[in-house]
Amino acid sequence: MSQRILSAALAAVSLAACAAASPQSPSSPSANPAAKPAAPAPAEKLAEAEPQAEKELKRLTLEAALREQQLQNELAALKAEKARLEAQLALNATKAAAGAEPDKAKVEAMARAAEVAAAALKTELAPGTAEMERLKHAQALAGARLEAELSANSVEMARMKSAQDLVDAQHKAKLAAMRREAEELAIQNQLAAEKRKAEQMRAMDEQALIETEARKQAAQLQKRDGADKLRELVDAPMVYADEPLQDGVLTITDRRIDLNGPIVTGTADHVCDRIDYFNNLDAKKPIFLVIDNSPGGSVQQGYRIVKSIETSDAPVHVVVKSFAASMAATIATLAKHSYALPNAVILHHQMSSGANGNMTDIEQEVQTLREWERRLAEPIARKMGITLDEFKARMYQAKKTGDWDEFADKAVQLKWIDRVVDDIREISIRKKPADQPASPFWMFMMARDEGGKPYCKLPPLLPYDSYFMVNPRGFYRVDGR
Repeated sequence: MSQRILSAALAAVSLAACAAASPQSPSSPSANPAAKPAAPAPAEKLAEAEPQAEKELKRLTLEAALREQQLQNELAALKAEKARLEAQLALNATKAAAGAEPDKAKVEAMARAAEVAAAALKTELAPGTAEMERLKHAQALAGARLEAELSANSVEMARMKSAQDLVDAQHKAKLAAMRREAEELAIQNQLAAEKRKAEQMRAMDEQALIETEARKQAAQLQKRDGADKLRELVDAPMVYADEPLQDGVLTITDRRIDLNGPIVTGTADHVCDRIDYFNNLDAKKPIFLVIDNSPGGSVQQGYRIVKSIETSDAPVHVVVKSFAASMAATIATLAKHSYALPNAVILHHQMSSGANGNMTDIEQEVQTLREWERRLAEPIARKMGITLDEFKARMYQAKKTGDWDEFADKAVQLKWIDRVVDDIREISIRKKPADQPASPFWMFMMARDEGGKPYCKLPPLLPYDSYFMVNPRGFYRVDGR
């Protein structure tokens, strides 16, 4: 029995020791009462620190309450066991007093053992009670420290809130000032925009007035230019007569082709293409080939023109105004319809060529020239009513050089030209000519003679031409003469 009581006492002491040792755990917040409080959290973490501190305080309070309840339960169990032991001792004492005298010593021994066990139990419970008191003091100290930290945090939060409120107030003041400034700027900008708009509207109105006036002036100028252009243009309808020569007047329409200067490569293209065009346009109305001045040229190019005139459905009328020689004279003479002004000059002569090479080459060149002469000069002799040999003999009878030239009236008698006309009307000129005369292909050259006297050098004259001008001081000279 005493052993069971001792075992229970030892178990109680062991439980008390465990209970005393448990609060001493390094993980417990109260294990180091002298530890320094944590540094205050930054302003942005103070709101989180207070709930954590409250949670920690609640956890410590609950842990202390549980430990206190556990120790109280253990103490109650020990007291119950002590009471049971005392009751048992009393019962044993009663039994001993009643009839068991020999057991008195045994009972007294058990009583002393119980007292010893009780004293030992009290001794063992004393540290637990002291530990409980220490835990209570530690809990109170931790609570006080936590309250101090919370109070410090609250003070810091209050300070920081005041500082933040001050910053917010300053920020709001700045924002208000900036808003006022922005509103003032907006008002100024609006006023400036309205002013610019008004200026733009005024400028647009002025520009519109200027443009309207400019349009009026332009319309007036256009109307005036139109009237001038109408005056410069011939608005009368073009009349195409089947017989262009009427009452001694030759009328040339816009179905007109120029043949001037030497007949070279490309001349036949220029003339023949236009003859074809006018035929395609109208195959009955007359076409006019006007020769102002041509010294002749290529027999091949000229022969193409002769054949184009000969095969044209529309009649081609050749008109010589100044000079037609050699191939140009051949074209005029072989045409079915030809005219010339009275002072126009027509010139026929033999073909000439510079032959070179051996005798065979020269003979072949002569044969070619004779064939061209047969094809071009023989038709002219036949039209004149003479042979080719007679035609060549008369060339040298007229001029020792063989260049037989005649004015138009004599050319008509020789059947080189069909008719002499005194009046030529160019109704093809439908637009007013330029006020300034066209520049010639040559330029006046200023020079000085041997005596240092300046003079104007005139260009060489074309064949059968001469200068007819006043020149009392000899300022105008030809080739320095």
